[in-house]
Amino acid sequence: MDLLILRKALESNNVEELKCILSEIGEKTDTNFIHLLIEHLKRTDNHMVRYVIAHYLSDIGSEEAVEPLVELLNDPKTLGYRGTLLYALKPFDCSAHLETLVYHLLNGNFEVQANSYQLIEENINSEITDEVLLNCILKVKKELDEIERQQDILADALEMLFSLKKI
Repeated sequence: MDLLILRKALESNNVEELKCILSEIGEKTDTNFIHLLIEHLKRTDNHMVRYVIAHYLSDIGSEEAVEPLVELLNDPKTLGYRGTLLYALKPFDCSAHLETLVYHLLNGNFEVQANSYQLIEENINSEITDEVLLNCILKVKKELDEIERQQDILADALEMLFSLKKI
């Protein structure tokens, strides 16, 4: 497989062609292919191309993909498409990115929250500093306190609305 063919498929944003080429490449972990894929992963605005590349890099277990995937989680261009990026992190130790995972657990949509939770539960395999752990605990606690406050206000509002019904 020639890098030129892969480069053309990436630049054309042809998802089906890209899938075929990556299928032909198979489990190759040639660093030239990986570097090209990672560069395109970071540059592309096409979420389907990003999806295909992220899954391929995840499937071959390319550790080099972890940092770019995490960077993309925080990039505004991936809003609405972050679940794929989190899913692609499943084969990797995510200990170094616990704070990012907690952030997305607290701020993401349902898919992002579920994937973040799963990564925290299953992919934190290295030692976490006390400072990072405490910071994450405090953020989750603060969010729970806010939810409790909102729940109290909404419960009171519901009770008040029921009391407005005249008998």
